[in-house]
Amino acid sequence: MVSLYKGGRFMKNWKNLLTIPLVLSLALSSTMVFAQDNSEVESESVNTEEVADTSTALSPEEAFEFEDLTSQGSAAKGTTIADIDMTAEDWVDQAAAATEAVEGDTYVRLDSGLLTVNQLNAFLKANPFELTYADDNNQFLYYNYKLEAEDMLGSRRPDQAGNPLADVHPESALVNVSWVVNQLREGHTDHVRMAVPNSDPNKFVVHDYYGIYDDEGNYMGVNEVIWDIQPVIDFWMQQNNASYEVDATSGATEETGDTTEETEEEISEEVDEETEAETTEDAAPILSPEEALEFEDVNAEGESAHGTTIADVDMAAEDWVDQAAKAVDAVEGDTYVKLDNGVLTVDQINEFLKAQPVELTYADDNNQFLFYNYKLEPEEMLGSRRLDQVGSALADVHPESALQNLSWVINQLREGHTDHVRMGVPNSDPEKFVVHDYYAIHDEDGNYMGINEVIWDIQPVVDFWLQQTGADLDIDETDVTSGATEDDSETVEEETSETDESTEEAASVDFSNLEDGTYTGSAQGHNGAVEVEVIVEGGVITAVNVLEHSETAGISDPAISDVPAAIVENNSTEVEVTSGASLTSQAIMEAVNNALSQ
Repeated sequence: MVSLYKGGRFMKNWKNLLTIPLVLSLALSSTMVFAQDNSEVESESVNTEEVADTSTALSPEEAFEFEDLTSQGSAAKGTTIADIDMTAEDWVDQAAAATEAVEGDTYVRLDSGLLTVNQLNAFLKANPFELTYADDNNQFLYYNYKLEAEDMLGSRRPDQAGNPLADVHPESALVNVSWVVNQLREGHTDHVRMAVPNSDPNKFVVHDYYGIYDDEGNYMGVNEVIWDIQPVIDFWMQQNNASYEVDATSGATEETGDTTEETEEEISEEVDEETEAETTEDAAPILSPEEALEFEDVNAEGESAHGTTIADVDMAAEDWVDQAAKAVDAVEGDTYVKLDNGVLTVDQINEFLKAQPVELTYADDNNQFLFYNYKLEPEEMLGSRRLDQVGSALADVHPESALQNLSWVINQLREGHTDHVRMGVPNSDPEKFVVHDYYAIHDEDGNYMGINEVIWDIQPVVDFWLQQTGADLDIDETDVTSGATEDDSETVEEETSETDESTEEAASVDFSNLEDGTYTGSAQGHNGAVEVEVIVEGGVITAVNVLEHSETAGISDPAISDVPAAIVENNSTEVEVTSGASLTSQAIMEAVNNALSQ
């Protein structure tokens, strides 16, 4: 049964909304499920009931009468570009010429950073979503063009930029387009989420709509985010040793989500494909974390290969953004910027970036921290950042204990061994499951330009997926210790004395009285279970072999090599953990204890 989730309860068969196809991108069938995120963080914003200080919520039909999807007015901020045909196939070029929009190597001063237009283009393309900006005049102004229309989840074409929304949607969709826009415009919610049927059974496509607002809360438009959430679901299942069966006909899969045996291998290939970098004939050698630290200049003492490093400004200055912007005559405010597929003012770009559902950070190829989408105070962020850190070398915004693995991640992306690294990061809030994603940023010729770090809580996405599919979830509680255990917002696994608190107490083993034999055991590591084989001969441990694990390649390698050898040498699991891979080290020790205690 199609249903709407509203304010914490289901409303059955809201036919006025659900039987009309498409909202802001594709023609959808009447079996689509329309829902709004009901996470604790967004519980107020998804309640579309009338409140005292907002207008009355309109029905879809009423919204259609109210919203001008033909864009015959103008944006409240005065950003609508007059005297240019909105439907012109070269609208971007005409609009850019009319407004003398900056492009290329021109610097753009953002609220919390400084990037060239070229860097902005590449940064937006390096996001894991298809992004669209439609302004408060319902004019389609931009999308992060990186795929041809036929390869996109929500088809867009360059010649559509500038069009009124009415011209980029079928007539049958306009009632619901109007309803979504009006919900966001009038402040009844700031987020609408929809599951969208897809022909690929391995995808679960979601359309998210976020209101874009200025600093005073005035509506500036809609940020449409289209993405396939299935890889995120698979990652969460793997991290939690979970399996599932889908009984419902909704969703985008007919297979179970069992993460054991054969299916676990398939999911592992999809989720960890990016982190298992193998050397190819034309690629640079894969470095260990220790080697990467020697290779990568995390102190940013060099210069960007793209000539964008701003000289003669102290990177560590608390007002680096102001000083650097002045030094390069950076544009800001209502200046127009010509992007690869759209024209926006700097103010619009600022609010567009803030409207993304994730925390974003740009560090360039010189390992200099140049931008983050500032929208929360540091103590409220999942990955704490401060305005006075912008411009700093990466070494100055991370603890020394993290630099080795940070260097490894950077080097993996720089050398093209992968273009994506994903890590689950422990968090003190049991209602959150925090993930750090690292995406390589490249120019159009494939040259490395830096890293887009994406930090987000994926738990609301998992909850939405479970709600939509009716999946029967089974979590192996005996092994699960990952997820929300410690407050750690660093980008890589760090050595810490608190690690023991997040794992079960090791089984008691008398190492002076071991019986000969071969034993197997397992324990929870950073990414999942670690299974070991222990061989005892003559009453002492002669070999420890790691049989299976899903730890992050490169980062965990030293622990997997050194800890078993140390256990054999000392005939004990009371050995030192490997720096930078403490959770993996601890898991190996506990797995050996588990094996010998049976």
